[in-house]
Amino acid sequence: MKQLLDALRALAEPTRLRLAVVLSYGERTVSELTEILGQSQPRLSRHLKLMVEAGVLTRQPEGAWVFFRLS
Repeated sequence: MKQLLDALRALAEPTRLRLAVVLSYGERTVSELTEILGQSQPRLSRHLKLMVEAGVLTRQPEGAWVFFRLS
């Protein structure tokens, strides 16, 4: 139950909900997400970190890139 509540809290913020919608179409890098959402890299990185900690997203490092996808 705690994991579900953490995920719902993470998605309750508009930017994080938008991130989840974009990532529902497939994995993306932070650079791609900044271009799609028109927000700064530090801002999106903070939101992505919170979503990973809540178990909503997973991060997959591949070389110099990190790909984010829905869990």
